[in-house]
Amino acid sequence: MAVRSALDVISDYAAAMTENDVALMESLRAESFVLDFVHYDASADLPLSAEITRNFWPAWFAAFPESDYEITRTIASPDVVVTQWVFIGTHEKPLGPPVFDEPVAPTGRTIRFRGASVYDVEGGLIQRETLYIDLATVMVELGVEL
Repeated sequence: MAVRSALDVISDYAAAMTENDVALMESLRAESFVLDFVHYDASADLPLSAEITRNFWPAWFAAFPESDYEITRTIASPDVVVTQWVFIGTHEKPLGPPVFDEPVAPTGRTIRFRGASVYDVEGGLIQRETLYIDLATVMVELGVEL
């Protein structure tokens, strides 16, 4: 059986994100997958392990049950795919760990922010996602004070 291209893997991953399909997302990630938020550099936090990532996306999707994840640009090579995207969602449920240590109560606010993801793909599975997001906009739109 041929290994799927990195672009095909990420296309399926993006479709799963759009549908809040956590099971499909997980099936496309390697066991050693890490989710690396670039803003963690400021606090010396380590990338999220595969185990923590399994909890991250369900928490995010629960807080934003109606959302849209639109990819606006894609650049692909044989083992790296870069996507630029826009997220829009209404904050309807608490957003807690592992997204925020202290849960953020539902605000009813519709937020919109941009980001970019760099995916390293090997053997048909995502090994690493390096995530660049506009965290300041997320915090302001949610009304979170630091």
